[in-house]
Amino acid sequence: MSLPQLNVIDIKDNLASALDVNSSNYDSLVVLFADKTKLAQVVPSVKTYLELDQSFGKSMQVICPADQKPFPRILVAPLGTISSDVDDARRFKDAAFEAGKRALEAGFVKPLVCFADAPSASAASLNWTFDEQDDYKHYLEVTMLGFLEAAYEPVDVRDYHAKNNTAIKDFATLGFAAASIQEDATTLIQKVQAIEEGRRVAKDIGSPDPEQMSPIQIVKYLESVFKNDKNVKMTVIDDIDIINKEYPLAHAVCRASLVVPRHHPRFVHFEYKSTDQSSVKENLYFVGKGVTYDTGGADIKCSGHMRGMSRDKCGAAAVAGFFKTIELLQPKGINATAGLALVRNSIGPDAYVSDEIIVSRNGNRVLVGNTDAEGRMVMTDLLCQFKEKAIAHARSQEASSDKPSLLFTVATLTGHALKAYGGYGITLDNGFARKNKVSRRIHDAGHILADPFEISTLRREDVDVVQPGRSSEDVVQANDKASSVTDRGHQYPAGFMLIASGLEKHGLRDDLPIGYTHLDIAGSAETMSSVGWSLTRVTGSPVAALTGAFLL
Repeated sequence: MSLPQLNVIDIKDNLASALDVNSSNYDSLVVLFADKTKLAQVVPSVKTYLELDQSFGKSMQVICPADQKPFPRILVAPLGTISSDVDDARRFKDAAFEAGKRALEAGFVKPLVCFADAPSASAASLNWTFDEQDDYKHYLEVTMLGFLEAAYEPVDVRDYHAKNNTAIKDFATLGFAAASIQEDATTLIQKVQAIEEGRRVAKDIGSPDPEQMSPIQIVKYLESVFKNDKNVKMTVIDDIDIINKEYPLAHAVCRASLVVPRHHPRFVHFEYKSTDQSSVKENLYFVGKGVTYDTGGADIKCSGHMRGMSRDKCGAAAVAGFFKTIELLQPKGINATAGLALVRNSIGPDAYVSDEIIVSRNGNRVLVGNTDAEGRMVMTDLLCQFKEKAIAHARSQEASSDKPSLLFTVATLTGHALKAYGGYGITLDNGFARKNKVSRRIHDAGHILADPFEISTLRREDVDVVQPGRSSEDVVQANDKASSVTDRGHQYPAGFMLIASGLEKHGLRDDLPIGYTHLDIAGSAETMSSVGWSLTRVTGSPVAALTGAFLL
């Protein structure tokens, strides 16, 4: 599904004249506003609506002015307040998404979007980020992304329409008129397109059912996405014996799936190297959890809790999407490596079970406490492998603190994340990552790009709780309870992965420190509400936040 043509119009004089000049290029107008009294400056006929209906402007509405000025069809879309202490850029994202949906329903094909009262960067009341940046610095990009999100349909929907030779409602052109654009319009559009292309890859993988996006099918999809790319190298591991040797914990998780060939695991590696190595500031390594269906394994999910577990692949989906964005932006300042663990946690006679002891790639004896804590299992050996790569890289040249190695795990990992922070992504650092302000960068970038995160903290309890209680184990994977009813249920899995991967020996004060940041996106990878009994919508988070933190 290709993106609509995007145009950005920098208003030089005033909005009214800009609309008049561009009226022949678009078939409709969408006006976003916070203060409805400002609407009449854009659409003069609105004065009548305001006089006759005191509730006008509280909800979205299509109007058709008798004089057809400035456009014959106009959608007025309220933002809500943008000036309180708890408002942020999501006001623009949410309003743009809903306006985009309504515009498509109305048959708008080439709408021009404008702002009746765009936020001012100098308004002190709008500044509350921790580093005192303007909360609405990227309101235009956020609005553009909101409209693009409204026009998106998942790959399974596109396939259905293609088979039935029916059309999907989409925009042909989206125009955006705004004043004081902070960068060249072409550059701004390229940035927005790169983020949206990445989000669409993430949603294409995350949305469909577990058969259309099984490990094997995900690989086929990714091969089509990256087939012409010369900047990102993609490697696939499909040999079960190699997976068992290189990633023993992940192999344990997928043992029960091996009797079904179409459910066999796949490991995918991506590698991106800057074309200007002298400009590289950091080396990034991402591990994505790609559990294409999570039954819970032998500790089976019951009482309806298996519903929606086709979305347990959204961590890997987001990492793949982020690398699509990297491909398009070709940032000079980073080298980036990724690994996707694509497995199915099935039920069967060869399923791994609690009380098993499995030796990790790092040589740690892992006592399994709960087979439904499979996400940390499938990611740990990849994390260990990237630790090894970071060590080799540091030893191949003079170690430099200004070019750190930063490792990440990205996963829809715990129900506790939802209990703790609702629909927000969570990020937490080890000491070296905290020193390099990794979580703070993700938080602040997500805040202004409407992909918000909360910062959590890794503490001694998260390492203490997984310590061995007997001489037959080195680390305990989990307890026998759901994370949502376990103290520090979203934090301690990071403590487990630190130990089981060997990263705990590369902390802030060790000879060779390596940054580690864990992103639990159980809350942000999907919307918090659904329509009726349907599944929720996949969001593509944290592609935007990661792009803002490390690529822009």
